[in-house]
Amino acid sequence: MKTLKALDFHNYNVEKHWHRHHVFWGKGRGAELEFARGCPWACTFCNKTLFRNKFRERDVDEVILEVDRLIDRGVDYIYFIDEIFGVGKNVRRLLEAIAERNVQIGFQTRIDLWNEETLDLLGRANTISMEVGIESITEEGRDELNKNCKMDTERISELLIYAKQHIPWVQANLILTDHDDKNDIRVWQENLKKHGVWVSEPVPMFPFPGSPLYIQTFGGMPDDDAWERAHAYYTGSFDDKGYSDIQEQRPVPLVQLEGVAQR
Repeated sequence: MKTLKALDFHNYNVEKHWHRHHVFWGKGRGAELEFARGCPWACTFCNKTLFRNKFRERDVDEVILEVDRLIDRGVDYIYFIDEIFGVGKNVRRLLEAIAERNVQIGFQTRIDLWNEETLDLLGRANTISMEVGIESITEEGRDELNKNCKMDTERISELLIYAKQHIPWVQANLILTDHDDKNDIRVWQENLKKHGVWVSEPVPMFPFPGSPLYIQTFGGMPDDDAWERAHAYYTGSFDDKGYSDIQEQRPVPLVQLEGVAQR
């Protein structure tokens, strides 16, 4: 990653790319860039293990050169597709450089990577979309998911609310665990939503092939039937418990969908 030079986008039609990743209002021209790859955490539900495990970041100057080239092509929004944006040693330098440019940014991250000072910096860097994996509103639930989060729920709430004061879209994602009381979840959601933070309904945990959860659930590494097996387990386990508000409420078995696609 350190030796990866800036792309010049000569063979990519930037002007045709109007989608602004994870922005749900307005208009603009979007693009996606990668500052870092991999993640130093090992959350139970994450399927990064086989392909994007080791964390490494690119040279800031090369990334900024890409930013400038995209701006010159009319891009006004960049979404960083890093597994977890904000981990690297040079994130502050990257954000300070972006703050000097006429471009907006978005990303997904962990709230425990930030504090009031660095959230202020995100605001100056024209961040307009910040997606945050909270997963559980209890420390026990986060421990079960191996989040290795050092913050308590009250501090997490404080930072989410503070972030919303600087960033138009702040999203907090939840996963359903046995440690979270649904009434407590509702109270937590309503408090965050009152301050403008969008909070998902808890999503049942999916055993992504390659994730620690998949190995724990099925006792081995993925094979050719891994996705079908995981999907069948997921729908069988949670069909009577309900899905999130952003999920299909009557999911079709993966095997059936594959059969339709083959025809």
